[in-house]
Amino acid sequence: MLRIFLLALLTMLSLLATAGCGSGADSKPPAATRTLRLYSELDSKFTQDLVESFNKINKDGLVVQFLGELKPGEPLPDMVLAEQRTLYGLKQQHKLKGTQLDLAAKLPAKLQDKEGYWYGIFYDPAVLLVNQYFARTIGQSSLKGWTDLENNEQLRVAMENLSDSISTQNFLGALADHMGETTSLNYLWNINRFVGQYAKFPFTSIRMTAVGDADVAITRQSYVFKYLENKFPAYVVHPKEGTPVNLYCVGMFKDCQQEQEKAALKFMNWLLSSEKVQAVAQTNNTGYLFIFPRGVEGEPVDEHKLWLNTSYLDATKQEALTNKWLERVRFSK
Repeated sequence: MLRIFLLALLTMLSLLATAGCGSGADSKPPAATRTLRLYSELDSKFTQDLVESFNKINKDGLVVQFLGELKPGEPLPDMVLAEQRTLYGLKQQHKLKGTQLDLAAKLPAKLQDKEGYWYGIFYDPAVLLVNQYFARTIGQSSLKGWTDLENNEQLRVAMENLSDSISTQNFLGALADHMGETTSLNYLWNINRFVGQYAKFPFTSIRMTAVGDADVAITRQSYVFKYLENKFPAYVVHPKEGTPVNLYCVGMFKDCQQEQEKAALKFMNWLLSSEKVQAVAQTNNTGYLFIFPRGVEGEPVDEHKLWLNTSYLDATKQEALTNKWLERVRFSK
């Protein structure tokens, strides 16, 4: 009798354990870890720190993984973080899908794709790096913007060769978009007489200005930001009129599976809204400025002060503009 009772008890406990493991139709299994893959063209340490910061605070089983390259023949990842020009190319190749971010309504129209293929997160502005001694000689008020450069006959300007990189070509394209092509080339011709040489590397212009071999460098904030300490013999001027910028954006690849889209949007919204992103950028000395500098509850940056390359993103148009600069400005007689 005791044996029969024990067998019945064991059978009942087994049935209860099976029910508790979620075999019923309405039961929900424990959340499995989902992996989202992010392709980024930004500095690998900065991107990895961003990803780790998100993964630490996210508690719903979502993990973002950073990829530094797209390998031919392999499936595309879920998201991309890169300069606007890259996003433009991916859109033209039909590799992105349109999305709708929660914060899209607050984001200036100029800083997002009208069809939702990319959204601006932060930007790298062109700035003037001014030698401290030179500024004391002529007065800091004499150098506040682009117009001041062409009106000072004493000036020695250091800048990169504008045909060398995507960044310098973006500078040229953004200037042409804002001023008009003819006016921008005339402007660059006016300051060409002050340029002793066009540098091959970004740091060359910074070094020349720091040691006094040049009075002003036209450079990117990201290039000079890590040097701006109390004893650095030069300071940065953000041109009062506005300035060409490299705009860094996030988008979603079309291969992102439907069940992954909600998770991808969560990460994309986090990039735009979280104070952690600005903190990581500051820690990594990126020099990047954010579209919502005081958080998403505050006002966005004045989009009219951000000059974007929008007309010369196509390789053929960019090459034609660059050749005009080489012929009419750099190698003009």
